[in-house]
Amino acid sequence: MNWLLWRQHRAQALVTAVALALFALAVLLTGVHMAHLYENSIRDCPTNGVCDFLGSLFNGYGAIIDTVHLSIALPVLLGLFLGATLVARETEHATNVLVWTQTVTRRRWLFTKVGMALVATAVTSAAVSALVTWWSGTPNALGGNRFEGVQFDTQNVVPVAFALFAVALGIAAGCLFRRTLPALAATVGIFVALRVVVAVYLRPHYLKVVTSAFPLGGVKVPSGSWMLSRALVDPLGHAIDGKFDIPASCSSVDRTDLTSCLDRLGFHDVVRYHPASQYWPSQWIEAALYLTLAAGLVIFALVYTLRRDA
Repeated sequence: MNWLLWRQHRAQALVTAVALALFALAVLLTGVHMAHLYENSIRDCPTNGVCDFLGSLFNGYGAIIDTVHLSIALPVLLGLFLGATLVARETEHATNVLVWTQTVTRRRWLFTKVGMALVATAVTSAAVSALVTWWSGTPNALGGNRFEGVQFDTQNVVPVAFALFAVALGIAAGCLFRRTLPALAATVGIFVALRVVVAVYLRPHYLKVVTSAFPLGGVKVPSGSWMLSRALVDPLGHAIDGKFDIPASCSSVDRTDLTSCLDRLGFHDVVRYHPASQYWPSQWIEAALYLTLAAGLVIFALVYTLRRDA
């Protein structure tokens, strides 16, 4: 059975290995150079620590930055080309029936294929995530915020959970529809829709949001925080949305002094944010969510297929 799986998937394995090797080479070479450039630039900063040039430090690295960010698509690609085709292609062409007549039981055939797909997914996604996380160390030090969408979704543990969920979803869709095209469509549609729902509506509410008030123009949330909202609030505590009437006592002041005048009257900014200390708990919560869904999909695929083909 193992030999048969190797024969079926050796081309995919070879392409994946070559692509991973090329990606690793590009990431390692550029990552070392970027870290060296950043360290030299920090050392050359003026004594007051203000380094205005750092914002444009990596302007020439657009291609590798885009390539690293594109790793966000790895889970759905694995779900399509490994998960959705794993069972659907076999059942669509009835090659699974041929295997079952060669002393290979349904249970062994299904468990071996699914297990192989999940192990390959975990190894591949973990390798890519480790490379991206290491490479992102320098941009993270420069930007200071790992909560941003692409950074959060491509670093550390959640990319592995995304990939396992996508492959499990593809397997379940393949077992349910038993045809490749419907399985591919369902995998893409459900995966993208769920990712959007979780990122937009669930992720901000994993942990308690910190709310802080700041003087006008003086918002300074801790480094690495994820700012959810910022609102201008009047002296009575009412949030101001859009234009508002400037108080008479401030209407005659110069525009450059308007902020100070409003601040003296009690106008201020209120910011809602997640501090950097909540980054790892958020990573583990989201990873646990997708791994739980992946486990449920795998159990469904196994039980449904074995009962249907019994």
